[in-house]
Amino acid sequence: MVDAAPFLSPHTPPADAPPQGFAPRRILIATDAWDPPQVNGVALTYAETIAQLRAWGDTVEAIHPRLFPGKWWTIKADNVELVRDGGLTARLIDQFAPDHVHIATEGPIGFAAWRHCRKRGLAFTTTYHTQWPEYAERRSQGLVSARWLYPLVRAFHNAAAQVMAPTPAMADLLADNGFTSPVRLWARGVDQSLFHPRPQPQERPEELRNVAGPVALYVGRVASEKSIEAFLEADSDAQRCVVGEGPLLSTLRRKFPRALFVGLKRGEALARFYAAADLFVFPSRTDTFGRVMIEALASGAPVAAFPVDAPRFVLGDSGAGAMHEDLGRAMAQALTIEKDLCLKRAACFTIADATRQFRAGLVDVEA
Repeated sequence: MVDAAPFLSPHTPPADAPPQGFAPRRILIATDAWDPPQVNGVALTYAETIAQLRAWGDTVEAIHPRLFPGKWWTIKADNVELVRDGGLTARLIDQFAPDHVHIATEGPIGFAAWRHCRKRGLAFTTTYHTQWPEYAERRSQGLVSARWLYPLVRAFHNAAAQVMAPTPAMADLLADNGFTSPVRLWARGVDQSLFHPRPQPQERPEELRNVAGPVALYVGRVASEKSIEAFLEADSDAQRCVVGEGPLLSTLRRKFPRALFVGLKRGEALARFYAAADLFVFPSRTDTFGRVMIEALASGAPVAAFPVDAPRFVLGDSGAGAMHEDLGRAMAQALTIEKDLCLKRAACFTIADATRQFRAGLVDVEA
């Protein structure tokens, strides 16, 4: 098991301090997830990580979908664009001459970087961000089996010199499914300059100003793998509010007319929804981390969730959330939690701390 202890205590150095003995490096990241057009945890995590690395003095380049003129497939519901590579990834890697290559995603760009690094004998790292086999099985309603996809995903990551995982439990899951590369923990951080309590009434979103009772918030992709129906069906008098877009949005709007579906929100507008919530509900059973939870905690909203790996890691024994197989019961318990416990837990997850973990997990291309 990967030891979480070094990463789950409030940081002691200044929030933006570089790693001890810092020496600038040339770091290349190949990713199919990029903002814009995607709004998801993977895309936002790399934007924050790259910004922090550059602030420290590293030279960082990303190979991402915006660099490619041709697309061969677009999944509009999730704002995912899969590119026609045409050898561009290989040329960009050679031109940049990196000290480290990190392959973020198992998409066309990720596989192009994977093939080129193996051809050239360059060592690289990967991250297991998403449980694609389980997601495919759920979205297909069982027509696609997770066990059919694991060999492909396993081969992708087993070629890496090291794999990064967001939680110790996820590292154990990889080992249980035949992943043999060394695994290193890379948790996530939250931008507390954006996500923080907002006590002024004028900062409350207009959509919530006439809500009298407690507000239970969900933020994320509106898709089957997120188990949003469990949140909307839970036994609770709280006003349900869903922030996000996705393929299930129209279906859920029809089925749950009393819930508020406010669409996609970003930046300051999103932060105001978090701060206006009395609790945040994380119904997913398959997310590998769930950065929305630490955004909620930083905003002062306690978390209600099922007792599964991601919330277990994020909440730990902090008392900043409640987990139960009866989600309505978890919601009721969360409403009794003091805001200070949430803020204290959020302080354990800074972008600088997370970026230090990421940087420490990189390997030299000549390794």
